[in-house]
Amino acid sequence: MRIDELVGLRIATVDAGTALDTDWSAWGDRVDLVRVDRPDPACWDRLVAAGFVVKPDRVTWLADTGDDERDFLSRISRKEREGVAKARRAVQRAGLTWRQAPLSEAGWRTFLDLYEPAVARMRNGLAVAGRHWDAIAPQLADYFLLGAYDDAGVLRGAAVGQWCPQVPVARLRFSAVDGDQRDASLSRVLYLEAVRAAREAGYAQVTLGNDPNLYGHLVMPGLFAFKARLGFVAVPSTMVDPTDGFDVADRLLSVKPLSDPAFMLGYPDTGRSRDLTFDFFSRTDDPDIRLYTTCRPAPVRMHRID
Repeated sequence: MRIDELVGLRIATVDAGTALDTDWSAWGDRVDLVRVDRPDPACWDRLVAAGFVVKPDRVTWLADTGDDERDFLSRISRKEREGVAKARRAVQRAGLTWRQAPLSEAGWRTFLDLYEPAVARMRNGLAVAGRHWDAIAPQLADYFLLGAYDDAGVLRGAAVGQWCPQVPVARLRFSAVDGDQRDASLSRVLYLEAVRAAREAGYAQVTLGNDPNLYGHLVMPGLFAFKARLGFVAVPSTMVDPTDGFDVADRLLSVKPLSDPAFMLGYPDTGRSRDLTFDFFSRTDDPDIRLYTTCRPAPVRMHRID
């Protein structure tokens, strides 16, 4: 057994035998989450029966780019389309202009100057982008920077994307907006501009980044709802890129370090699938989950937990 702490969440990584043979009810004061990495499918049913959720370790937000923006927006609700129109007007009033260019080392540093303060404002933000430069640098020709600039030429919102013809998708790897009142408006328009860039580059699909598959910790549940309302679907990352991620089995022992409710997206009883189910965790018997299930209808499993 190995116990690590990740931004306040204590994670015990164990093998499947230990996961199944241990009485975890006595571990809540020492461990928040028990994890089995890459569990053998032969023991998935037993892990689920023991209270574990078998799931992808992270999900990718995927959407078809559509014929044009009208086609893309036709798939989302009328209320969300009105929100998009309002967001575009707000960005226009702010005098922001869009520029897309191949990513350079200088552009990467400028992006990090925007990204790191944005992550620091998050409840449990973890600024991981800076660690990726060594992997990005040898493939720099595959990357682009899409930015919104004010009249003074200051970057106010940006996304770092990657062209992946071998998959084939256009991937948004990282994104950030500045901390003023434009956050919601600028994020909406930034994502739609990324869809446009992918469409114009000839890609039929675009991703809106990866999320660790525990909403309520590093990523707040509200971001899930935001992306889903924009027409993106969370799928196992390995089903977009087989080299991106792996399966885990998680048993949550405590929600104290998390939002309430927190949730994971698990595989259905039929096994590995793109169609993931909700596993909600809460201290209460009847948490309000409509914000998430309305924008992404799926089977729900509820877990009451301290």
